[in-house]
This record gives sequence, C-alpha cells and structure tokens, in this order.
Amino acid sequence: MAACLKKPIRAKKKNLKLLSFFLTLLFTISCLSSQRKGMASSSDSIVLYYLKKSSDTPLFLQAETWLPIASGVLTGAGPDQLDKTEFISRWEKLFKFTGVSETGVFNSEPIRLFTEEESSRLGELLYRAETEIPDGLPQAYQVIIKREDPIRPGLRIRRTIFYIRNSPEGIVLEFSEIGQVLDFQTTYSFRDWTLVPISKPEPSSRNSIYLPEIRPEGLEFLLTTTDGEEVKNRILVKNGFWTANPSKKNVGTPTKKIPKTIEDRLRTLQELLDKGLISKQEYEKKKAEILKEL
Repeated sequence: MAACLKKPIRAKKKNLKLLSFFLTLLFTISCLSSQRKGMASSSDSIVLYYLKKSSDTPLFLQAETWLPIASGVLTGAGPDQLDKTEFISRWEKLFKFTGVSETGVFNSEPIRLFTEEESSRLGELLYRAETEIPDGLPQAYQVIIKREDPIRPGLRIRRTIFYIRNSPEGIVLEFSEIGQVLDFQTTYSFRDWTLVPISKPEPSSRNSIYLPEIRPEGLEFLLTTTDGEEVKNRILVKNGFWTANPSKKNVGTPTKKIPKTIEDRLRTLQELLDKGLISKQEYEKKKAEILKEL
C-alpha cells in the first residue's frame, strides 16, 4: 500500500501548488484593477501612475477634492508663460526648498530631496502626463523614483514613493518612502521596483521632509485635522508659492533681540546657499534685505 500511495500524494501536492499560484495571480490582478491605477509617463528612473477617481479610491487621497495639477502649478503665469518650460521651471523651484535630514556618520545636515536633474525630469514627465490624460478629468499620481547604487549596480537601489494631488488649498505631496534601500539577488527588472500598491503613507523618521526656515510663502507642512499638528511627510504647496520670493517663516511673536536674530538669519541664509537650496542671486537679494534692518 505504501507504494500505491506515493503517486496520489505527489499529484495532490502539485495540484495544490497550481491552485495556490492561480489564486495568488487572481488576487493580485483583482487588487491592481480595483485601485484604478494606470501608467501615465515614465523614464529609466522615474514612473508616474494615474490614480483614477472611483468608489475604490483610498480615502486619504480625498478624490472628491481633486483639481487639475497643471493649472495649479501655473497659477499667476502670464498668457505667454502657460507652457512646458514655465511648468518645469516652477516644479524645479519647489524642490530647491524641499530636503531631507541626512543622518549619516559623516553628515547630519539637511540635503536636497531631489537633484536638479531629477526635479527637471519629474517636471517634464508630470507635464506630459497632465497633457495626455485620457478622459481629461483631474488626476492624482503615484510617483516612484529610483537611484542606482554605485557599489552594487543592478542589484541595489534607493527608492522614493510619494503621491501628488491638487486640492482647493493647494498641491499636496505625501511621502511613503524616501531613499528606501532595496536589495535584489539577481538583476532587477522594471516590474521589480515599480510594482507598488496604493497605501496611505504613515509618518515616520524615515519619510520626513525638511523645509528650510527661509523659503517662499506658501510652502508648509500639512496640518492634522484633529489637533492641528504638522505632519512631516505631507507638504502643502499653496498657489502663492509659485510666484513668491524666499522669506523667513513667521513663527510666534517677534523677538526683541534684533541683532542676534539678524545674525542667525544671515547664518541660515549662508547655509542654504552652501547646500544649493537657493541661488547666488536669491542669496544676495535676501542678504541685502536683512542688512537693511540694521
């Protein structure tokens, strides 16, 4: 009897494996289709997905409030500025004042979230996506960006994931991953780093954004609806930001120690210039404004 039992046992295991595979495949297809997610635009290192508005759209995306992103970014632009060049320029401006706090052994200072090249490429892809929306309705986006590891190319990357949507208050960016290290046993494929489910980003020290004290008005952290606290992985870009100049954020009541305040502001301004968060022209202009207060 023992010899007769061997074949049925092997057949049963094989059937169970096939059944498990097909159930997993069906579940994955069902999840992806229910999330209303479609490719918008992509490059070798950046991918944008349209997030369709439907009854299945996650609540954190607030689909009922969506507005066109392109018109939000181009707020206040003249008739001759409503083009791709102006859109990309304004998008690059946003990431001049958006950074992360580096916690490495050799450097604990904030650095830029994206390089100038990444910011420009992201702006280009977003503009293309906005002009090629299939149904013409306002969209939100899931953005996935990877950086190749120079030591283990093809086997290790750093991945950043965030969501973009435009609301009546302004454009909202919510980050779920920032520079997350992913290791692969074999050379990774496009699917390996882009197959990411839509999920609500939870705040943590690993996805927190740094906003410099001296920055244009209208760039701030989104506040919680319950206690009004800042959520460090969610930023709000109000319409006025796109045409505003860098200025010191007003916090609390004005201090009476004017000389010390000016000294601190000049030091902060120099740090922003050293980190490349502001241009030399912006630095000189703001420095002159601060020195006038003396």
